[in-house]
Amino acid sequence: MQHQYKEFAKPLEKLGRRHDLSRAFNDLLTIAICSFHSTNIQSRLQEKDEQNEALYMETIKPYSRENLNDLGKAIGILQLNVLDDPYSDVLGEFFMEHITKGQNGQYFTPTPVCEMMAQMTLENSRKEDQRILDPACGSGRMLLSAAKINHRNYFFGADSSQTCAKMATLNFFLNGLQGEVAWMNSLSMEWYGGWQINKFGLGILPIEKEHSQIWTEAPKPKPKPQTPEFDRSLKNLGNQTTEQLTLF
Repeated sequence: MQHQYKEFAKPLEKLGRRHDLSRAFNDLLTIAICSFHSTNIQSRLQEKDEQNEALYMETIKPYSRENLNDLGKAIGILQLNVLDDPYSDVLGEFFMEHITKGQNGQYFTPTPVCEMMAQMTLENSRKEDQRILDPACGSGRMLLSAAKINHRNYFFGADSSQTCAKMATLNFFLNGLQGEVAWMNSLSMEWYGGWQINKFGLGILPIEKEHSQIWTEAPKPKPKPQTPEFDRSLKNLGNQTTEQLTLF
């Protein structure tokens, strides 16, 4: 992965000399997601999704032809990297090293730890069509590690950072995974946007919450547990003295 990572970083570092690197990186993600839209792929560019086309054209406005060539080269290197090192996370590595630099606690779980956790969770599981969810997926590397065990499952990721959600979406698509990524707050259940990946044929499709399985099948709040009988009995002890328990 390291070789392709360096090759991926070169055109973006070049862009960073004339543009804000964080914005250029986010625009790269948007351009790639727009390019891999289901309509573009399934119609072989014979049809267009107007909303997707408008977003693409708006995103590329600040860039010269040379800049766009650099962005295209970076996307091509991501595709080549999948052949050399499938389920790796070049996007997340670049994001941590060049964009956040650890700010706001955005250090993603190291890949070896992701692989260990995936093995512990999915140990001896070779079943297909399982639903695997990471409610704080970052760039999706925990789910990528799960895909190494069995890629014939449905993968669902959610993150409150739009950049992270877009990285996970692109990582899903490039590695041929089927599932969904939601840009949402998994704690407050606030929805901001989402994408379905390879679910109705090859490609990425932006979705609203009404069409999201993560949203429509979200777990319902558990009812507040009743006070246990032994706890209620303690409340009736009044002013009786008690003795503190000790370990020794």
